[in-house]
Amino acid sequence: MEEHIYPRFISAVDLNWRGVLKGVTKAVDPYQPLYEAFTNSLEAIELRKSKGDHFSPSIFVDLFFNPDMDGKNTELVKLVVTDNGIGFDDVNFKRLQVFKDESKGFSNRGSGRLQLLHSFTKAQYESTYRQDGCIGKRMFVLSKAEAFLNQNTILQLQSEDVCDADTEIKTRLSLYDLRENGDKRFYKDKTIDEIKAVILDHYIMQFCAYGDNLPSITITYFQNTEQKEYRYITTNDVPRPSAEDENIEVPICKISSDMKRIEKTNEKVNIKIKSFKLPSSQIKKNAVKMTCKKEIVETVKLKMDCLPSDMEIDSKRFLFLLSSDYFDDNMGDTRDSFEILNKTDFRKKAKQYGSITPQVVLEDIETGVSEKASEMYSEIHQQKEIHEQQLQELKDTYMLSEEALVDANINDTVEDILAKAYAYDAKLIAKQDAAYQEKKKQLEALDTTSETYQDDLEELVKEVSEIIPLQSKESLSRYVTRRSLVLDLFQKLIDKETEAQKNAERAMDERLIHNLIFRQHSDDTASSDIWLLNEDYLHYTGCSEHKLKDITVKGKKLFKDIIDEKEQEYLTSLGEDRLAKRPDILLFPSEHKCIIIELKSLDVNVSHYIHQVNQYASFIRTYTTEDFYIDTFYGYLIGEGLRPEDVRGADGDFKYDPKFNFCYRPSKNVSHLSDLSGKQDGSIYMEAMSYSEMLKRAKKRNESFKEKLMPTVVEKERGEDGLSQEDA
Repeated sequence: MEEHIYPRFISAVDLNWRGVLKGVTKAVDPYQPLYEAFTNSLEAIELRKSKGDHFSPSIFVDLFFNPDMDGKNTELVKLVVTDNGIGFDDVNFKRLQVFKDESKGFSNRGSGRLQLLHSFTKAQYESTYRQDGCIGKRMFVLSKAEAFLNQNTILQLQSEDVCDADTEIKTRLSLYDLRENGDKRFYKDKTIDEIKAVILDHYIMQFCAYGDNLPSITITYFQNTEQKEYRYITTNDVPRPSAEDENIEVPICKISSDMKRIEKTNEKVNIKIKSFKLPSSQIKKNAVKMTCKKEIVETVKLKMDCLPSDMEIDSKRFLFLLSSDYFDDNMGDTRDSFEILNKTDFRKKAKQYGSITPQVVLEDIETGVSEKASEMYSEIHQQKEIHEQQLQELKDTYMLSEEALVDANINDTVEDILAKAYAYDAKLIAKQDAAYQEKKKQLEALDTTSETYQDDLEELVKEVSEIIPLQSKESLSRYVTRRSLVLDLFQKLIDKETEAQKNAERAMDERLIHNLIFRQHSDDTASSDIWLLNEDYLHYTGCSEHKLKDITVKGKKLFKDIIDEKEQEYLTSLGEDRLAKRPDILLFPSEHKCIIIELKSLDVNVSHYIHQVNQYASFIRTYTTEDFYIDTFYGYLIGEGLRPEDVRGADGDFKYDPKFNFCYRPSKNVSHLSDLSGKQDGSIYMEAMSYSEMLKRAKKRNESFKEKLMPTVVEKERGEDGLSQEDA
């Protein structure tokens, strides 16, 4: 070795270190200096192995704290990382002197050492190494103190010596005095188990690659110079992959010439996926993480689109680690500054700078990983299907478009999904409102005397009609949503799944269903859900559960107040008050007509009550005032306990329609009870059906309505023949 004076600064040539340090910013993660030192140790071990040396690799991480009076750590005064890797021989020491020297391999950029200087006041190295058959020793310091920068350097060589042949090869890096108070507070509160955990998490990819050949790793806490506690990282701490490594291909994307679209090129990037199924006690969330140089990159946040992040499956969670030459080749000056743009930022930067380098985008990686994970694990595939089904239900219920839900992911709550959809719709409405106003201005240009007027007007109507629907979509959506919820509740009532039905008497079923369809003791038809039976019935005057003698229609009493002695004798005979009876629902569509609806409990035999509808019709036919002359009736008898045989057995005039599963009676006399000759009799058409059939018909009508608003949604719900029941 040449003789030199020590210590001495090694100044840079054609390089301004002050400018370099300003250009490479301090890493956000306070652990980054620890990662840099640990990574360098791993790489030094690999370099020594590549020389053919036989040794037992080891790394020691020692943290020295000052204690307070109670023996608690107050501040980290020194962080020491020691390894028995190749050491700083002439080749490696020369490499250290060159900024961004990449000759070391491992996709190195040679700028990691600057993170040590940004975080600590001094980095001191003591390294022994084998060179030319001898054991050499170097001691040097890295710092960005003024004394160094005034010499245009960050490196001071303190000594170089030759050691005994049996001297152990190793390098000790001592980092002194954290610069920032935030970093001091950060390390002061960290336990030794937390330090072990972050090293395991950060290097899980690399540790897995070692298999059973993991270096010996020891972490020790000191207070002053006294050893307080220590931990080992062994192969038992390192999880094994749960499946064979898989690969996906992700396209390189570019911006379109008009800067509006992201286009996929034919070039693709290969990404390797290493997967782990770990105990939930070992991993807090399901995650997809990117790695560079086999280290986790925390700054790139990847969503897992196939599994909620906090979900456990059989007390296990999943971790997917991604690696690629593309990631390693595009790593920046600091290992925590690697960036993959999402589509929004990709467009934004392209517009900002006028161009952008073709690259992969975040969403394509997430989609590729999600699809592959679903292929690899059946339990993930099942959860993905559940999410897609829930998303479809929300789309159907709230009339959401595919475009409005493009950003929805499996971690979103229902509120999150709807918020994203409504935000999308709000932007779209704003654009379409502007377009609508523009179209209205075109009216001024129409000439009614022109030969093309009708064609011009028709074209304008077509264009405007494509804009208007979204403006009314919110109110229409609420309308359809309410109906969908009513249908769901009706089904639950039929199935006896509501809380009110549990441990309740049988009559509760009838009351609950009655109030669902048309609230008892009400006459507000428009606010009812009588559409469940027939859409037109919403527009009729009506009442629910009123005494016959108290019913009014459009402000006029329906039944006579003055009844002759003979009529009165009949109405109160046999101990009954016949005009005090309460039909379930009466509707009055027009003059001379009345609709009678009787609802029965779920468990009763509907056929036992056919006479009841006829009797109500006879009372109305006979005892109404002169203002009403009702001789045409439509009757409905509805309950779940319906057998066509029983209905026809009770009244042979009923017929059964097997296609639509209901009984109907085309016509029957309605007796005028004061004219036994039959001259003033009326007639009634009647149907007997189950609640299930009524629900089925109502669902078909609701689907038909939805189809008018969102044809594509209902088209997916149709059968193979493309026809609904009502179409048929």
